[in-house]
Amino acid sequence: MEIDEVIARVKNGEDHCFAYIIKHYEQKVFTTVIRIVRNRTVAEDIVQDIFIKVYYNLHKYEKKGSFNAWLYRIVVNKCFDYLRKYKQQARSIDMDIADGRYPEKILLLREKNEQLEQLLQQLDETEYFVLLLKFVNGLRYDEISEVLQISLNEVRNKLHRSKRKLRSIGTTKGGYFYEM
Repeated sequence: MEIDEVIARVKNGEDHCFAYIIKHYEQKVFTTVIRIVRNRTVAEDIVQDIFIKVYYNLHKYEKKGSFNAWLYRIVVNKCFDYLRKYKQQARSIDMDIADGRYPEKILLLREKNEQLEQLLQQLDETEYFVLLLKFVNGLRYDEISEVLQISLNEVRNKLHRSKRKLRSIGTTKGGYFYEM
């Protein structure tokens, strides 16, 4: 089922179809939110608030842009609201890894994640969001432009600059990302 068809059905009163939207987008939205707020419990609450807002505002969505861009605009706004309200210091992500049979893999994965997070902290806010929306959420440049409300050229420039900056930092500091 196509997302536009699902949206149309929800708008026509078939509320049970909204579960498809949640199922389709929940993991990507959660990944985005937890990378921004860095707290699992808070991220879960924000994701729930996001889907409630999407449900109650779905009638406002028009096909002027993509649904992805419309949804991630809500995601980014909710995260900005949280960051503005609480201004918490970044905390490491609590990784849940179900398979406890390989503790060395868990340790290596945590180390790698910590190094990546340290590298990402070197970016400014917009560069961070451009990378996140592009590589974690798979948004197109035009969708990122719409979500962050910046020009298409600025998206390209921020993406190029942030990759170059990460590469430069990664080669000087060593670790997992030394040869990025």
